[in-house]
Amino acid sequence: MESHRLCLRVEKLEAFLRFLSAAKTEIRYSSLPVESVLRKHGGEFSFFPLSAEDGPDGWGKAWSEAVKAGAGNEGFSRKDIELLEGFGAGFGASDTQGQIAHFSLYENLVSAALEEAKKERDGKSKLYRMLGVCGGAAAAILLC
Repeated sequence: MESHRLCLRVEKLEAFLRFLSAAKTEIRYSSLPVESVLRKHGGEFSFFPLSAEDGPDGWGKAWSEAVKAGAGNEGFSRKDIELLEGFGAGFGASDTQGQIAHFSLYENLVSAALEEAKKERDGKSKLYRMLGVCGGAAAAILLC
């Protein structure tokens, strides 16, 4: 299970990086509002809120609650959840150029988190699988 969790984290960070790239391009060329960008490009994440409530303050609160409620179930670590919350706090809070800069910043931050996740997966995934195999073999020996 732990090995799967590590692999899932890498997959979700890659998906979030794809979202950032697609959404940045969408904002650059069409200046869509937050809700439209999320509906169009956020399909891989169940925790993305699909509507903002009462302007920027409502949007930030809705995003933060959605991330806290759902991101942990999708394989993100605590550091990743903090990163997602930080992203949501600035998403939709400035003009087009500010949004492009915001997306570029988070592309860099998520890329760094993705590299860390890949190193962790590569280093620990085999260990967790072998512990499972050895534990199963030990249980089989004890039962016989």
